[in-house]
Amino acid sequence: VTSNKWYVRTIFSVFAVVFTVSGVQAQPISPYLYGQNHWLADGDEGRVGYIHDLWPQVQASGVKTVRIGGNGYERNFPGRNELNKMVDNIKSIGAEPLLQIPRHFSDEATKELVAYYTREGNRQIKFWSIGNEPMLHEEYTIEEIHQYLVRIAKAMRRAGPDIKIFMFDEAWLRIPEYSALMGGKLDVVGLKENGRWLIDGINFHSYPNGPKFSRDDVVFTGPKKVLDQILELQTLIKKANAKYQRKGEAALLWGLTEFNVTYRNPDREVSGYGNTSFLAGQFTAEIFGYGMQYSAYMVNPWCINESDAVATDFGYLGLPREFYPRSSYYHMQLMSTYLLGEFIASSDNQDYVKTIATRDADTIAIMVMNQHQTDTFEFSLAFGKPSAGATTPLKISIAANLDKTFSSKIAAQSTRVYVFDKNGALQKTVSYSLQDNMAFKAPQVE
Repeated sequence: VTSNKWYVRTIFSVFAVVFTVSGVQAQPISPYLYGQNHWLADGDEGRVGYIHDLWPQVQASGVKTVRIGGNGYERNFPGRNELNKMVDNIKSIGAEPLLQIPRHFSDEATKELVAYYTREGNRQIKFWSIGNEPMLHEEYTIEEIHQYLVRIAKAMRRAGPDIKIFMFDEAWLRIPEYSALMGGKLDVVGLKENGRWLIDGINFHSYPNGPKFSRDDVVFTGPKKVLDQILELQTLIKKANAKYQRKGEAALLWGLTEFNVTYRNPDREVSGYGNTSFLAGQFTAEIFGYGMQYSAYMVNPWCINESDAVATDFGYLGLPREFYPRSSYYHMQLMSTYLLGEFIASSDNQDYVKTIATRDADTIAIMVMNQHQTDTFEFSLAFGKPSAGATTPLKISIAANLDKTFSSKIAAQSTRVYVFDKNGALQKTVSYSLQDNMAFKAPQVE
């Protein structure tokens, strides 16, 4: 994914070296990458929710995993009938649930729950996690977290040897604590139970902005914070995999199971820079791009719909009664529809432009996001090494190993997806802009 204000120049200058030394850089995209969080259902925390009416829209966005977790379900775990409905709804749209077991569950309750949702039938759950943000309000020490992780994970593994278990869903990537659990003095990733690794993957959350932030924090600082945490987690995973010789299918997975622009939404201005803005959709796409680039198993923004207060309005679907899709919804839909197969490296030379590129057997696609407030950029796109003769203000390169170029332009505060055939011939252009968002229009195919 490019670009970032602090390192875009470096990336662009070394991009040719990447091509010549390493060949085409590619990462397969996880089939479970595009996720969401099951929130807010009617009655959760005594509040009014609308998820029961929104599943067709959720399906249309391309969601493949839905986490049943978070603080609300940690403290008030759904009853069995309610949970069955949640699982049925998620399965009905072709997605898989990620079910969070509360940290206070007993061994017996844990084993019963896992046994129930792994038995034969249509409600089998593959993906599980334990607890939610235990250190956010200093409720637990890392020693106490270690204790409940081991206890609950062992009970889970005894009841479901084939499930995938993730830990520990902290509010941000606390390096000392994650390090302790991943090969450190409180290790859990080297443990085995019932003939299997106790833990399959690592999850964390990230809300890079607080109550006070600027537009440039959403364009530059926020994505960099998330990326830095991803890179730090990659280092921890590589060390743990090497220490315990976890290779191939046994290698540790990772997920970003909650994120958004900010944990305190400032307003609902589409032209602003809060969670409900057009810019937030581009931010969401950038984070999904990092997930592609660094082989995330799942990336789950918070959340589907939470519209009863401005400060907690995180949903990618808007207000009742219309529930208009927001920019974060349409950017996810664009990616899940057109950015297929495997991630490939891309590069550009403008601070306010971000690019994400993919290819499969038949197509090459690139999402170009212009986050500048006023400037339209004409650009040249090279399918191989950056073109030394290009004179356009914006220069983009894709690691597609083709001797071909393409020219176009992108308006301020807009996103375009270009879909080419495998030889670099343009097949389709899809455009989405701030103006479209403000008019409640979907992306337009040109």
